[in-house]
Amino acid sequence: MLIIDKIRFNAAKLVTICFILVLCQSQVIASSEQKKDSADITFSIKRKVIHKINPRIFGQFMERPSWGEIGVEGGLIPGTRKLQAGVLKLLAEMEIPVIRFPGGTDVDFMDWRDMIDNIPNRTSQRPISTGHRGHKVSNNFGYDEFLQFCEEVGAEAIVVVNFRDALLKKKPLKQAATHAAALVAYCNAPVGANLPEGIYDWPALRANNGRARPYKVKYFQIGNETWAFIKNLKEMMPKAAPQFYAECLNSYIEAMRSVDPSIEFIVDGHDGDMSGIFEQVHKQTADKVLYFATHFYTPWAITKVVENNREVPIEELSAEEIWRAWVAVTWFDDNGESIINHPGINTARRLGYKAAVTEWNWNGWWRYNGPRPALNSSFAKALGAAGYLHAFMRAADVIELGCQSMLVGNSWGIHAIKADVEAKISPFYMPTGQVTMFYSKHHGEKLLVLESRNVPTYKQLYRMGGIGPKRKVAYVDALATADERLVYFHAINRSFEKSIDVTVDISALGRFEGRAVHHFMEGRLNDEPEPNGPRQIGRITQRDIFFEGNRLKITLPNRSISCIEFKRD
Repeated sequence: MLIIDKIRFNAAKLVTICFILVLCQSQVIASSEQKKDSADITFSIKRKVIHKINPRIFGQFMERPSWGEIGVEGGLIPGTRKLQAGVLKLLAEMEIPVIRFPGGTDVDFMDWRDMIDNIPNRTSQRPISTGHRGHKVSNNFGYDEFLQFCEEVGAEAIVVVNFRDALLKKKPLKQAATHAAALVAYCNAPVGANLPEGIYDWPALRANNGRARPYKVKYFQIGNETWAFIKNLKEMMPKAAPQFYAECLNSYIEAMRSVDPSIEFIVDGHDGDMSGIFEQVHKQTADKVLYFATHFYTPWAITKVVENNREVPIEELSAEEIWRAWVAVTWFDDNGESIINHPGINTARRLGYKAAVTEWNWNGWWRYNGPRPALNSSFAKALGAAGYLHAFMRAADVIELGCQSMLVGNSWGIHAIKADVEAKISPFYMPTGQVTMFYSKHHGEKLLVLESRNVPTYKQLYRMGGIGPKRKVAYVDALATADERLVYFHAINRSFEKSIDVTVDISALGRFEGRAVHHFMEGRLNDEPEPNGPRQIGRITQRDIFFEGNRLKITLPNRSISCIEFKRD
C-alpha cells in the first residue's frame, strides 16, 4: 500500500512539475511576443534618391461610359452641358495633374464627331451614341466642354482615339488614320493652318463653335485595351497579325503627327495572346511612341472565398479577415510592401519605354446568394488603392502617367466624385478618389531610400475574386519622398484595430524645423451614413507635431493613410 501511495505521490509531483514547466515556457513565449510587439518600429529616411516621381501618376480618368453608368454626363446640370457647381468645386479642389477622356471601351465604337457641334450635313447637333454593349449615351459633355474644363482646373488632357476601325478593318487604314488625325486638327491646329490633304478645315469649325485658340493637347492614346481585339485580328490574318498591328499603329502616328508634330503617343502595352507584337511595334515605331499603357482593376466580382482549395462560407469570415484581404490587392515584395510586377510594365522597362497606367482602381463587389458578409466597405477599398499608389511610386522609374477610373459617376461605386443626375443631392467624394487626391496634394518629386526595422506583417490567407493569398503583408507600408522645401513620410496603417507607433529618423537629411504636419485620412467602415450623418465616407484632417532633434515618434491611427511633412530649416 505504501508503495502505491508513493507512486501516486511521485506521479502527482511529476504532473505539477510539468505544469510549472509548461507555464514558464508559455510565459517566456508570451514575453518574447510582447517584446517583439513592443519593439520600436523605426523608419530611417536617407539622402539617396532612388528615382524621380512624375506628378502625372496621380491623374484621373473622366470616362464617358455606358452599360449601367453614364459617368460625367450624370454630373451635369440637367438639360445643359455645364457641370453642376458642386461637382466643379470638388473637381477643382482635387488638383488633378492630368485627365483622360472620353474612353474607355466605348471609344473604339464611336465617332468623335458626335461629340462636337455644327458638323456639316448633320441634322442634329449631337446625336445619341451607342456603346459597345448596345446601351445609349448622350454626348452633352464633349470635347469642347472637356478641354475647356481642363484649362479651368489646370489639368493636362489625354485624348483617346478609335483604333478598332483600322485594326479590324471596319474602315480602310488610310481613312481610319485620317479620321484620327482630324481630331488632332480640331484640338490643336490653329485657324488658317495648312492641313494635310484629305482633312477638313476643323480649326475653322472649332472657331465657329466658340473656340478660336487651339487647345494644345499633348497626349493622345491610340485605342483602348486593344488586346481585346487580338483574337479577331488573328482570325483575320493568322500569320501577319503582329505586322499588321504595327502597320496600323505607324499609319496613325504619321497621320496624326502630320497635323501636330509635337504630340506624344500612348499605345497599348498588353499584347493579350499575341506574343511578339511589341517587338514589332518597337521595330517600326521605336522613336515615335513614348508610353506603353496598361490597366489594373482588382478584384472584380467576388462570388466565393477560397482558402487552400477549400471554399469558406462567407458568413464565417470576420470583418477583420475581409479587411485584411481587401487592403492587400497589389503584388508584395519580401518585406510585405506593395509593388508592381506586371508583364506590361516589365515590357515597357525592357524595351526602353515609359509606362502609362491609363485606367486603374480597386474595382470589386460581393456577388453571391447568401447572408450579408461581415464587411462591405468602400473605405477598405481606399486603403487597397493607396497600396497601388505606393507601388506606382516605387515603379516611377518607368511609370510616368496614371489615370484612376472614374472621375465622376453615379452608380458603379469606383468614382472619385459621386454625383446626382437630378442635381438634388450634393455631390461628395468617394474614398478611392480621395486617396489619389491626398497623394496628389502631398508628395515629393524624388523617391528616397527608406530603411525600416521591426515592421509587423501578416499572412493573407484567402482568394476573393482577383485578390489572391499573400505570404507577407506589412501592417505599415511606408515610403519617403522629397522636394526642395519638404520631406514627406507616407504610411498606410493596414491594421484593422490597432493604432501603431512608429519612429521616423531624419538625421541623414540635415536640419529641419521642430514642427511637422501630419496629414491623415480616416473613414467609417459602413458605406451607409448614420441618420443625419455625412454621405462622404472618408475624412482628411491634419495636425501639427512638435519635436526636438532628428527623430519623431508618431502614432498612425488604425485603418488610415498618413503623410508627415517635414520642412527643411
